[in-house]
Amino acid sequence: MEDNQSPDPYKQTSLRYQLYREARAMAEYALANGKTVPDKVIRTIDTFTVQSDTSLNDRIHVRADLDIGELLAAHCALARIVEPAKPNTILLLDIEQGVTGFMKFLGPVSLIRQMMIAAIISLMLFIGLTLTEEVSHDSGNIMLQDGLELLLNLMFYLAAAGLGASFAALYKANTFIANGTFDPTYHASYWIRFFLGLIAGLILAIMVSEAYFSKHLSETPFLEKGIIRPLLAMLGGFSADLTHTVLSRLVETIRSLFTGSPKDQIANKKKAMQVDFAAQQNQQHINMASNLIDLQQVINSGATPEEINQKIDQILKDALPNSDIRLKSSGKQDDDS
Repeated sequence: MEDNQSPDPYKQTSLRYQLYREARAMAEYALANGKTVPDKVIRTIDTFTVQSDTSLNDRIHVRADLDIGELLAAHCALARIVEPAKPNTILLLDIEQGVTGFMKFLGPVSLIRQMMIAAIISLMLFIGLTLTEEVSHDSGNIMLQDGLELLLNLMFYLAAAGLGASFAALYKANTFIANGTFDPTYHASYWIRFFLGLIAGLILAIMVSEAYFSKHLSETPFLEKGIIRPLLAMLGGFSADLTHTVLSRLVETIRSLFTGSPKDQIANKKKAMQVDFAAQQNQQHINMASNLIDLQQVINSGATPEEINQKIDQILKDALPNSDIRLKSSGKQDDDS
C-alpha cells in the first residue's frame, strides 16, 4: 500500500499514484459535466482507493497489490471521454479547488493569480505615474532628460509594457484553462514572456521617434498627442515579436551600410546564381560529349543493335531522367529493329 501525502501537481510521484490521481479527477470532471462514464471505470478507481471517503486533497492511500494495467485502462478511457481537456490540467484544477486564502478569487490556478497581481501592480503604477507632473506628453526622451524626471518616465513606460504583457499572458492562459488544455509545466514560460514584454515595451518606447509617427498620422489623427510612446510600450509588452522584428530590420539596415545596399546584394546573388547555372550547363555538355564518344566507340567496335540500343538508353537516362521518355524511345527503337 502506497502512502502519498502531497497533492502538488508539480511534484514527482510514483506512476501508480499519478495515474490514480488523474483518473479520479477526470472521473469527477466527466460526471460533473454530464458525460457518460462506464461503470467499470468507476469501479476500478474505487477498487484502488483504500479509503473511499478521502478527498483528493487529503492524505490518500492507493492499493499497490492490484494490477496497474486495470488502472491504466481506466485512465485511457477517461482521457478519451474528457477530450480535448488534458488529465494534468483537470487534476490541477481539482487540486486548486482546495486552495484557501483571500487571493483565491483572482483566478483558478496560481499562475493566473500571480499574473493578476502583476497586472494590478502595473495598472496602479500606470495610473499613479500619470498623475505626476514629470510624466507629460513631451517627456520621456532619454537624451533630453535625466534624474528623477527620466526615472519616473521610464517607470511609466515599464508600467505600460507590464499592462500589455500581463494582458497577453492572462488572455492566453485563460484560453487554455477554459479548454482544459493548460499545461502546468509551461508555468515559467509565461513569466519569461512577461519579462520579455517589459524589455520589448521599454525598448520601443525609448527608441522610436514620436515625431515620425505624428507626421505619418497627421492625416488621420485618431491618437491623442503624446500617446505614441505609451502605446508603443503596451504593444511591445503585448507582443515581444514586434520588437524583435523592429530590431532585426534595424540590424539589417546597419549591416547594409557595410555589405552594400539590398539592391546590390540581390544583384550579387543573381550573378552568383547565373555563374552556378553556367557551370552546371558546361558540366552537362561535357558529360554528353563523353557519352557520345563512348557510343561512337561502341558502334565502331561492331556492336550488335541491341548493345547500341542499351547504350542509347543509358545516354537518355543520364541526359533526360524521365522514365516515360526512355520507354517511348526504347519502344520506338525496338519497332525499328
